[in-house]
Amino acid sequence: MLRYFSFRTLLIIGFALVALTPSAALVQLRYGLAGLTIKAQQQQDQASDWSNASQQSQEQALHLERASRQLLILPEATFLNAALSAKARLEAAQQTFSTHPLLRHSSQSVLQLLQKADPKRRLKKAQVNALFSLLNEQLKNQDQLIEQQLAQQRQQWLAEVSQKQKQVDQLAILSPVAALSLAILMAVMFSWPIGQLKRKITRLAQGQRGQSWRLAGPADLQGLAKSLAELDLRLVALEAQKAQFFRHVSHELKTPLAVIHEASSLLQEEVLGNLNQQQKEISAMVQSNVHTLRQRVDALLAHDAGRWLSAGLEITPLVIEQFLAQRLQQWRILLTKKSLRIRQSGAAIQTSADHAKLGIILDNLLLNAIRFSPPEGEIAISYGQTGQQSWVEIQDQGPGVASEETESIFEPFHCGPAPEGESAGSGIGLTMARSFAQLMHGDVELIPSQQGACFRLHWQLQGQP
Repeated sequence: MLRYFSFRTLLIIGFALVALTPSAALVQLRYGLAGLTIKAQQQQDQASDWSNASQQSQEQALHLERASRQLLILPEATFLNAALSAKARLEAAQQTFSTHPLLRHSSQSVLQLLQKADPKRRLKKAQVNALFSLLNEQLKNQDQLIEQQLAQQRQQWLAEVSQKQKQVDQLAILSPVAALSLAILMAVMFSWPIGQLKRKITRLAQGQRGQSWRLAGPADLQGLAKSLAELDLRLVALEAQKAQFFRHVSHELKTPLAVIHEASSLLQEEVLGNLNQQQKEISAMVQSNVHTLRQRVDALLAHDAGRWLSAGLEITPLVIEQFLAQRLQQWRILLTKKSLRIRQSGAAIQTSADHAKLGIILDNLLLNAIRFSPPEGEIAISYGQTGQQSWVEIQDQGPGVASEETESIFEPFHCGPAPEGESAGSGIGLTMARSFAQLMHGDVELIPSQQGACFRLHWQLQGQP
C-alpha cells in the first residue's frame, strides 16, 4: 500500500493524523462544555420561572382569600372582581408548572381547589376557611417540591460536570499517548524501508552483487531501489568485463615477461659468452626487475580475483586457536630463520568464517610481522570475541608505521620502506586483506601500540548482517 504514495504525501498524512488526535479531543471537549453551559442556562431560566410563578401564586392566593372574606361581609361587585382577578392570575401562574410531571400534579391539585373556591359561589365562612387552609398548605408543598426539583437538577448538572472532568482527564492522558504512538508508528513505517535500503547499499559497497532490490516502502524509495538494481546489474557487467580484461592483460604481460626472464637468465648464466662486471650488474638489474614485475602482476590478478570474482562467502565453523596453529606451521621456516618467538593469548572459542579468505588475511598479516620483526624478537597474537564479532590482533616489535602512512598502507601498490636486507613487497597484501575482511562484514585496522605495528582483524559472526 505504501508504494502508491510518495514521501511527501506520507509525511503530510502522518502530520495530519498526529495533529488530528488532540484536535478531535479538543473539539469533543468544546462541544461537551458548550452542552453543559446551555443546560446550566436552561436550568437557571427554569428556576427563575418557577420561583416567580411560586411567588405570584402565593401573592394571588393571599389576594383571593382577602377578597373572598370581604365578600362574606359585604357582597359588592368591587370585591367580586378583585377575587376573580386574583383567581385568574393564580391559575395563569400555575400553568408554568404544567411542563414538569411532578409539578403538574401539584398544579392540578391547586386548580381543583380554586374551582371549589370560586367567588361566584355563595360559600360559608367555614367552607372559605377550610378551602384556603388547604390551598395555602398545597402551595407550601408545591414550593418545597420546587426546591427539591431544583436541588435535584443541580446535583445532576454537577454529576455531569464531574463526568466531563473525568473525560477531560482521560483525554489529557490518552491524546498525547495516541499522538506519540501514531508518530512512532509513522516513524517506523518511514525508517524501516530506509534502513533496509541502507543495508543493501552497504552490502553493495562491500562488493556483494546480484541482490534482490524489492522492498516495501513509498514510491520514492521504490524508484530509488529500481535505480540501484540497475546500477547493481551494471556493476556486475563491468566486473565481468574487468575480469576478462585482466585475463587478457595477464596473458599479454606474462608472455613477454617470460621471454625477458629467460633471456636475462641466459645472459646472467653466461651461456652466450662471458660478461664483464658492468654487464653482469645490468643483467642482474634486469633479472630483479622482471621478478618484481611478475610478482606485482600475480598479486594484482589475485587481488582482483579475490575481491571481485570471489565475493561469495563459504562460512563454516572454526576454532581460532587451531586455525592459527595451522597458519603458523606454514611460516615455521621463516620464524626459525629469524629466531622469532610467538606469544599467543585468548580463549579457545569456536567461531565461523570463510576459511580460505581468513587464511589469506592471516598469511599477509603474519608475513608482514615476520618481515619487520628484528631477529630474536617476539610476535604477539591475541584473539577473542566481542559482542557479535570475532577478532585477532597481531603485533610485532619492528619499527612500526609512520603516522602519515596509517591509511595509505592499505592502498594498492603502496610500498613502504623495506626491512633491512629484504626486497620491497608487492604492495597488495594489506589491500587484499582488508578487501577479504570487508567481504566478511569486518575490517583490518592499524591500531595504536607502544612498540612496533599492531593490526586488528575483526569479522561478523555467521548469521549477523
